[in-house]
Amino acid sequence: MKTKNIKYISIIVSIIIAILLISVFLFLINVDVNIKELEMPAVYAINNIWPKIKSVYGMIILISIFTTAISLGISFLKNVSINKKSYNVLSGLICASAVIFSNIGFSNLVNMMYPILGVLGLLQLILIIKK
Repeated sequence: MKTKNIKYISIIVSIIIAILLISVFLFLINVDVNIKELEMPAVYAINNIWPKIKSVYGMIILISIFTTAISLGISFLKNVSINKKSYNVLSGLICASAVIFSNIGFSNLVNMMYPILGVLGLLQLILIIKK
């Protein structure tokens, strides 16, 4: 790929991201409640501005969460499991923990688990570098 094409692509992508960020910001400044009290402020803002789009936006967020969880889970299993048996055991533990943690709520789960998962991610990087 030519350097000229890379520059054009990065400029176009930067403009698109800036437009999307500005639109999300404009949605969120129109929220009439304390944004910290909301589970998903963007969905609340969309519901107030365009109620008909709420379910579509909610599905997009749900799909984003699922695809991220699946890719992270598979990556974790491929990097940590030694053989097929450990892969199956770890995948069962991941599924069981998902059922247990599902009642906590998304924002509470993120607030509680983010530091723990960060440390686990650093440990995983150290293991990858050692191999």
